[in-house]
Order: sequence, then structure tokens, then C-alpha cells
Amino acid sequence: MVRYALLRTVLDPLLAVSGPGGLARLEFLPRAWEFHTRAHAIARELYPEEKSIRETPRFFDDLHGQLAEYFVGRRSTFTVDLHLIGSDFQVKVWTQLLKIPYGKLRTYGQVARAMRKPTAFRAVGQAAGHNPLPILVPCHRVVGKGGLLVGFAGGITTKARLLRLEGHTLDAEHIEEPRLF
Repeated sequence: MVRYALLRTVLDPLLAVSGPGGLARLEFLPRAWEFHTRAHAIARELYPEEKSIRETPRFFDDLHGQLAEYFVGRRSTFTVDLHLIGSDFQVKVWTQLLKIPYGKLRTYGQVARAMRKPTAFRAVGQAAGHNPLPILVPCHRVVGKGGLLVGFAGGITTKARLLRLEGHTLDAEHIEEPRLF
């Protein structure tokens, strides 16, 4: 069975879609009235053999609670089962992004080097841009060279809000990690 729900958050509404392997999609959905149509399209794309697609908000209560805790600064990691669906390279990038600690930043080049593919920084950027589970797979913690604030499926404003939430300082285009002194 594929389950879905619209989660109302302090940012935008988020559409959550979960299949047999765990949460497969968490998508910013500024036009919330489209959530049924969008959920069914995602379910058919990810699980074409699955016939049962149901809206089940209670199924996502734990995820919704964890997101609420994150947005008020009381949670830095998530314990939701994730089902990463993508190409082998995309899944490797997303798995590498999961290793970026709360409050830390990485550049696309640093992520590529950590994967032992130092010239693949553009491909890393593309994979991060197709991240199906933003916030949970923290692609918002990846910035351009020199701390340049670039790219995010939820928009740069949302990326900046998430980074500020994690304690980063931003100016018009750049970001710095938190410092104690």
C-alpha cells in the first residue's frame, strides 16, 4: 500500500508519500489544494505495480511531530525510515548528504571528494537538486564555493530559513557556520 498525507508546517505544506520500503517523498507543496492529485502521480511513478493508494494522515504523525520539533530547534536528527529511490549515483549522493551533521555546511566539491569523485561536483549538485526527501536528507546544508547560497527545490528563501534555524549567519548571498566566539 502507498500512503500519503499533507503535513502543515511553519514553512510550506509538505506532501509525504510512503511505500512498502519507507518514506519515499517529502515535497514542498505551496499549492496545497493539489495534494491528492500530486500524491497519486508520485505513487504511480514510484510504485507502478501498487494498486492501493490511500490518504492516511495518522500514519505520518511521527514524521509530523519530528518535523515540528526540528522547526522549533528541539531536534537535529530524524528517525524515520527512508526509501531512497533514484539512480545509483543519486542514492550515493543522498546517502553522503545524510552524513552532514546538523549545523554544518559542505560545498558540492566537498561532497564529491567525500564520495571519491572529486570532479563530479556538478553531478553532485544535480543529484542534490533532485533530492526526494528535503530536510530529512539535508541538501540545504550544501552550499556553493565560498559559502555562496545556491540551489534548493523549496527555493532559496526556504533554504536560508532552514540554515538560520540551524544557527548559520547569512548576508545577502553568503553563509557562515555558527561560531561560539
